[in-house]
Amino acid sequence: MNFVGHAVVAGCERADAAYAFGAMVPDLRRFAGGAPLPLDDALIDAGIASHHRVDAAFHDHPQFRRWMAALVDAMPVADRGARAAAHVAVELAIDGVLLRRGAAAYADAVEWAQQRVDGVWGDVTARMRAGAIVDAYGSAAGVADRVVSVMERRPRLRPIAPRRDDLRRAVAVVLPSIEPDVDGLVAELSA
Repeated sequence: MNFVGHAVVAGCERADAAYAFGAMVPDLRRFAGGAPLPLDDALIDAGIASHHRVDAAFHDHPQFRRWMAALVDAMPVADRGARAAAHVAVELAIDGVLLRRGAAAYADAVEWAQQRVDGVWGDVTARMRAGAIVDAYGSAAGVADRVVSVMERRPRLRPIAPRRDDLRRAVAVVLPSIEPDVDGLVAELSA
């Protein structure tokens, strides 16, 4: 699960923006370059704990595994690169679906954080409102571009990164199956 999904699941667990923001913090640390979060709040800590619990359940969830397998099957070659890309692409596609539906818990968490952080974390929360972080998840092409770009920046993943067009076509095949089932997944993970 990626940060938008974490915020949405957290919002189902507890109607508190600090908690939902905490659920996103582990994923957002990379955007902050590892800078420490300038907030000390028990609800953020509880949200971080939710993040880890939800990730453990999500990565073993049969629906997530089906979506990944379908994406790998839609690739021209079902190699390590396709499997690595499928994992991240499904997570980003889920975020895109949730964002198109409004993702109120996400929006509330970002607004809450923007009022409380500055510096690098202020920049991160500002980028979460609009721009490349959010826009990339809105289409199969955006998801593919984001995934391949991330893989190409990492020396160990660069050699196995799939072609953007291949991944775009595979995401486009799987996306229609994510749309109707994402609410059930969120409900299960928040239970």
